[in-house]
Amino acid sequence: MTEMNAGNEIRPFVENLVCGVPQAHLNLLVVPLSGEPAGGIEYVLAADAIADGKLSISEVSESGSVPELLVTSSSDLPVLLVDGEELVGAKQNRILNTTILVKAHSQTKIPVSCVEQGRWHRTSSQFSSGGFSPSELRGRKSRSVSRHLRATGEARSDQGEVWDFVQMKLHQMNAASPTMSMHDGIEQRRTTIQDYVNAMVYPAGARGVIASIDGRFAAMDLFDRPETLARLWQRLMSGYALDAIGRPGAEPGARAESSGGDEGDGAAKLLSHVAGITCAAFKSPGLGHDWRFESAEAVGQALVVDDGAVHLSAFPNSPDDAGFRASHIARPSQRRRHRRDSEGQ
Repeated sequence: MTEMNAGNEIRPFVENLVCGVPQAHLNLLVVPLSGEPAGGIEYVLAADAIADGKLSISEVSESGSVPELLVTSSSDLPVLLVDGEELVGAKQNRILNTTILVKAHSQTKIPVSCVEQGRWHRTSSQFSSGGFSPSELRGRKSRSVSRHLRATGEARSDQGEVWDFVQMKLHQMNAASPTMSMHDGIEQRRTTIQDYVNAMVYPAGARGVIASIDGRFAAMDLFDRPETLARLWQRLMSGYALDAIGRPGAEPGARAESSGGDEGDGAAKLLSHVAGITCAAFKSPGLGHDWRFESAEAVGQALVVDDGAVHLSAFPNSPDDAGFRASHIARPSQRRRHRRDSEGQ
C-alpha cells in the first residue's frame, strides 16, 4: 500500500447518524446507530462466500508466511473481509489486519496477524471463518498497522504485541491452550460468550454500533448498509463479549438495566469527535482506499470505495480510555458510581 493523500475527514460518513435505544448485559452496553444506507457497491461477506465455495483462503505458499495469506475468489461479486475476523486452520490461526473488499474473480494477498503462537504446521489446506477478535486487540492492532503503513507502506501489525495480548486474554478468561490460541479460549468460554450474544438483539435498521464495557468506550463499528450489520451482528457481539469477560462488571449479579438516559449523548459526543479527525488514505490490497485516523482519544480506519465507507471502525487510543470515560457512555447507575469513586480519590 502507498499513501495517496491526507486531509480527508470522517465527517461525511457519520454526521447524519442517529443513536438508538441502548442494550445491555452485565458490563457490556451497545448503542445502535442508524442512518440512510451510504454505499452503492454490491458485495458478499467472506463467511458466506467460503460457505458457498466461491472463496478460498490459504497460505501464500507451501512454506507459508505469517503476515500474509492468499485469497482466491470465483465470486461474481466483490467479497468483504472485515477487520478483526478470525481465520482458522492451515499452519496457524490468523486475524484480518484491516477491512478489504476483494475484487470478483481475483487472487489477492491480504495482511494478517497470527493469534496462535505455538503452532506452525498444517491442519487444513484452507482457512475457515471464525469469530471476531476482542475490540481491545483490534484497537491495538489498528494503531500499529497505521504506523507501519505510514512508515513502510505495509499494513503489518506489531506481531509481538498481538501475541502478548492473546496470552493476557487467555489468562484473563482462565482458559488453557497448548498453542496459545485465541480460538481455544473462545471455545472454552463459548457458553458465557453466547449469554452476551443472546442478550443483544439486532435492532432493525441499524447499520452501526458503539460498545462500552464497564462504562468505558470500547469500539465503534459502522457499515454502509443495515444488511451487512445484521449478517455480522452475532459474530461482532461475540468479539465485544470477549472484551467484557474477565472484567469486574462481568461477575454474576451485576445489573444490566438500561434506562435510555444519556448513553446516546455520550455516543453522539464520540461521533462528533471522530468526525473531525483527518485521515491519511492508502491504496487497499482490494478495491478502494484504506483511510487511517488517529487522535489522542481515538484511533481507527475506514475502507472507502466510490466515496462511501463500506466499513468504519474506531477504538480508544489509550489503555485507560482517557478521552471517553464512564460518564460519557454508561448507564445512570454507573455514572453515579464513577462520580462517587472520583470524588473519593
